[in-house]
Amino acid sequence: MKSLKRKIRELGSLEDDINTELTSAQQQPRKRQRKVVKDWLRDVRTLKREVQTMQRRQQEVVGWKDFFSRVQLGKRVMEKIKQVADLKEKGNFSNGLLIDMLPTGGWFIPSITISSGENTSARNMEKVWKCLMDDEVRRIGVFGMGGVGKTIIMHNINNRLVVETCEFDVIWVTVSRKFNIRNLQRKIARAVNLDFSKNDDQMRRASRLHETLSQKKRYVLILDNLWEAFPLNEVGIPKPTRENGCKLVLTTRSLEVCRMMDCRAVKVELLTEEEALNLFLSIVDVHQITPEVQGIATKVAKECSCLPLAIVTTAESMKGVNDIHQWRNALNISISSTEEIWYRLKFSYSHLEEEKFQHCFLYCASYPKKHIIPREELIKHWIAGELMTKMNSEGAMLDQGHTVLNKLISACLLESLTEYGKECVRMHDLIRAMALKINTTSPRFMVQADDDSTI
Repeated sequence: MKSLKRKIRELGSLEDDINTELTSAQQQPRKRQRKVVKDWLRDVRTLKREVQTMQRRQQEVVGWKDFFSRVQLGKRVMEKIKQVADLKEKGNFSNGLLIDMLPTGGWFIPSITISSGENTSARNMEKVWKCLMDDEVRRIGVFGMGGVGKTIIMHNINNRLVVETCEFDVIWVTVSRKFNIRNLQRKIARAVNLDFSKNDDQMRRASRLHETLSQKKRYVLILDNLWEAFPLNEVGIPKPTRENGCKLVLTTRSLEVCRMMDCRAVKVELLTEEEALNLFLSIVDVHQITPEVQGIATKVAKECSCLPLAIVTTAESMKGVNDIHQWRNALNISISSTEEIWYRLKFSYSHLEEEKFQHCFLYCASYPKKHIIPREELIKHWIAGELMTKMNSEGAMLDQGHTVLNKLISACLLESLTEYGKECVRMHDLIRAMALKINTTSPRFMVQADDDSTI
């Protein structure tokens, strides 16, 4: 019995060491205790209880009349010594105590569903999905003008990853418009259940985030609504590589942010006029309105200029309305004056870092609606209007103008295109309407009246 007691103490020490290691190792995310370890610990507890029972039985066995009981007890002691030896051998666990859990895929996000097929929304989403499934692409920048549907696309991508595949964990973070490293660190920490309640400094937070994310395998980190580029290491985001299987996806209104973050840029295109009309009528429920109202509803849909935000917001406000006067009123007012649309569009303008950029942008609204503007012509008008910083030569002024124009294009406030072999730009109807409204509030440029001066 003394030998059994000694071996039980040795087995108990091994049990304590394994429990201590488990307590430490299970702090790692996406890890779970191996079933064989769980079974081993259970068997150890059972054996220890049995030996305690035998010790009590030994104290009860006294005198020659219990001779046969002592013999039987001795046999059981030998059996238990063998069991202890077996458990000690099995307790090596050369394959480790924990295994990686399968990816959970993140959280399903209720959103507008983008149906598959030959339509712009589906094509936009498939471009992003193709990049995600491409092992060579580690960083993806989804960009486009405000309200074009970037976030909805990523909602659908998130849900597709959650429902259709277990290839990736998904970490969704909505970035604050007033960007700073501290807020982004805290938002990512909350998303991965990391406690940042202590007032650590930025470097310490970055270190803890990097350690936690590095222990994960094959995750997609989605940063929605990013306005500024930042160094990954300052936040604590490990560099996405083929070796760690991780990817970074960001949505932004700035092509420049995509470039600075070294992303494969994917532009979200506007809907076609037919798609825009079908979306609008599907929301207002065309079957519930009169034919006369349907005609006006079609015109109202056209005024949304193929921008999903404007289409959905306007259609929702008119849903169930059958009064022709209300529809006529909707046709007469500027769609861009709707509070949500105005706020979302104006933020791109407000985010321009220099007043010079804002003035150059507002000047573009002086051209008629849908007007295609040659780059050189526009820049010369800016120079003539003293919107450029004065420099030593005309060439330097032109270079400055091209830089400003590229900034406006990158911010999705102007569209770049080629017309008759010339590089040109064009202003989206709702962006122009927003610029006109700003000019009305704080007049700077005269706008020549034309039949299309309002939308």
